[in-house]
Formats: sequence, structure tokens, C-alpha cells
Amino acid sequence: MSAASKVGQYFLNIYESVTTILMGMWITFKTALFEGKITIQYPSFDVTEGRRTDEVLFPEGFKDPPFEPLMGANQDYRGPLKKSLSDRYRGFLGYVEPNCTVCNECIRICPIDVIHVEGVKIEGRKGKAPIIFSVDFGKCIYCGLCVEACKFDALHFTREFEGASFDWRDMIREFVSEEHREEVLRLAAEYRLKREAAKAEKKRASGAGEIAWEIKEAK
Repeated sequence: MSAASKVGQYFLNIYESVTTILMGMWITFKTALFEGKITIQYPSFDVTEGRRTDEVLFPEGFKDPPFEPLMGANQDYRGPLKKSLSDRYRGFLGYVEPNCTVCNECIRICPIDVIHVEGVKIEGRKGKAPIIFSVDFGKCIYCGLCVEACKFDALHFTREFEGASFDWRDMIREFVSEEHREEVLRLAAEYRLKREAAKAEKKRASGAGEIAWEIKEAK
């Protein structure tokens, strides 16, 4: 290749680089200012309920992003997004407490140990009644093994996907409320006392029977 060709190729490369950059910048500028916005700015929008939030839930002292209005934060949002989700979408886990027997199948099959369950025995309920059922969604990989392993349909996937937080502790969700836990513990204590009383009564009846048998033999 001649020197003139090399110089021409050099300037052609510069021209192509500059025009490519300008074209990309023009597309970005045109989209940001003149075209309709489709990006939903979080957390300016309640993406679960499909409405504009009145307050942006940032930590105290945090400034609103300066480019949010430019990128469409003030647009009217037509939602909610969950209406467009697939029927097989795996959102956060849902929990049906009355169906749970604390069989621990979900704990055994979970590959990363994000489920914690504790239960007590109460009268009239199959298995145990849960007093703690928590899931660490910060570690959960949404594999669905726990849902498949649950024999009593206590676990299922919901269409809830909005769960961002500035504190990792908010990702640990407790499904059993404090009020329900106290009620279950009260019922468990009553059931335990009832069983102990029944055992004591059975023991006394058994002892009385043995004494009667010994008296009969003595006669």
C-alpha cells in the first residue's frame, strides 16, 4: 500500500469514528427529549400497584436523581406491571400458614438454606403449627424446589417483584406475625398441659387397677 493510500485510510478511520459517535449521541439525545418515555423511574412509581408515588422513598439526606424528570419520571404510568407478567413468573414466595405442617421438606431441599421454620404441636392440627417461617430473599435464587417439595401447597410463587431496599435486613421476610405466634404458643401450652393431665390420669387409673387386682388376688 502506497503512502498516499495509508494517509487516506487514516483520515477515513477518523471520519468513521467521529460520525459513529455523533450518530449514537444524536439517537440518545433525540430519544431523551423528543420521543415517548417507556422507562419507569424507580422508586418514583409504585410498580406493584401501578400509580405515581407522592414521596420518593430515599434514605434521609439523599437527593432525588437530577435527570429523573428528563427521563420520564413525571409521566402518567399505565400499570400495574404485574398484569403483563407470565403465568409462570416466579416472584416472591407466598405462604399459606393453615396448610403448613412444619414437615421441613422445604428446608431440606433448599440448596442455599434460606428458609427457617419452627413449629409447635397444638390440638386439632395435623403436624405442627408454625411459629416462625422466614425466607431470606436476598439470597434466594427462586429455583422453585421448595414449592415443588411442599406436599400441602403451603408455598407458592406470587406475582410480587418489587422488593428493593437500602437495608439487607429488609430482605428477610417473616410470614408469621407476632400476634399469631403468641396465640399459637398459648394453644401449644394448653395442649401440653392437657396431655400431661391425661397422662397423669391414665397413670392413676393404671395404678388403681393394679391395686384392685392385688386386693382381689389377696382374697
